Formats: sequence, structure tokens, C-alpha cells
Amino acid sequence: MLSVTSIKAAGSIILAGIIFVSGLSPSAAQDPPEDNLDWVGVERALRLASQNDKLILIDVYAEWCPYCQRMQEEVYPDDSVGALIRKYFIPVRINTESDEPVNYLGNAFTHAEFATALNNQGVPTIYFMNQQGEVVGQQPGFLPVDVFSSLLEYVGSGAFENQTFEEFENR
Repeated sequence: MLSVTSIKAAGSIILAGIIFVSGLSPSAAQDPPEDNLDWVGVERALRLASQNDKLILIDVYAEWCPYCQRMQEEVYPDDSVGALIRKYFIPVRINTESDEPVNYLGNAFTHAEFATALNNQGVPTIYFMNQQGEVVGQQPGFLPVDVFSSLLEYVGSGAFENQTFEEFENR
């Protein structure tokens, strides 16, 4: 079995400077709007990321989580968010309570086990992986469209490698 430390790269970072938005109410029980993103599995994402010179965005969520529902209903369907994800990332969704299979670098997990292997502490959490499957950053919590769009540009453009999010925002 693959351990947490083998998934997380030695140089992985937690993206700083982004504040968790609290006090959000649960969303109504209805089908979320279409986000027009091609969500794929981890194994396929690794293959596509390498072929298309992109990073991988992993949305770790739980169905009962109101913040996760808000991300799905309000953030992912936004045109600017969708455009940035399609430009820079291959998107993956991982349900922390699912027994659906995940294949990661030849190792078999369930969604729940994979979230645990990522050392996931809460939902929603976004993980960013490079083409080798190493976590290069993570961001927990609900993010409104404007902040999430900035984060996607910050990570996707590679700016995270040489400046803080605050420096990026103040450019």
C-alpha cells in the first residue's frame, strides 16, 4: 500500500494567504448546474496531464458537505473558473466516503483511502499535483469565484514556484 509520504512530494507546499470563508448556509437539495468540465479519474488525469503539459486539480469533497455543494453549484460552473481549469489542469473529483476504485501510479485505492493517503484533513480541499503525481500545493475550504480564479491562475501559471499568493495578487 502506498503511504502518505510517498504521495506528498518533499517540496510540496500549502498555499498560504487564502482565508477560509465561514458562515455559509447549506445549499438547497437540487441538481447542481453543469460545470462543463471533463472530470476524470486519477490514472487518466496523470496520463492526460503528461500528454497535454498540464497540472492536475483534485477536488476532495463529501456529499453531505455544504461548502462542497457551494463549490459545485456556484464556483465550478462559473465561466472564468472553467476556462482556467481547462487551460491549466486536468480535473479529478475524490469523494471522501466512496468505495469507488482509484488507481494511482499502479496502486489500488478507494476514493476514501486515496483522500486519507493525501493526508486530507477536511472538505472541501483542493490539491494540485504535477505530472509525476506529486502534490505541489493544497488549499482547504470554500473559495468564492474571484479568489478561486486567482488561485487557479497562480498555480496554473507556475507563479507559486517563485512568489507568494499575496505577491501574485499585488502584481
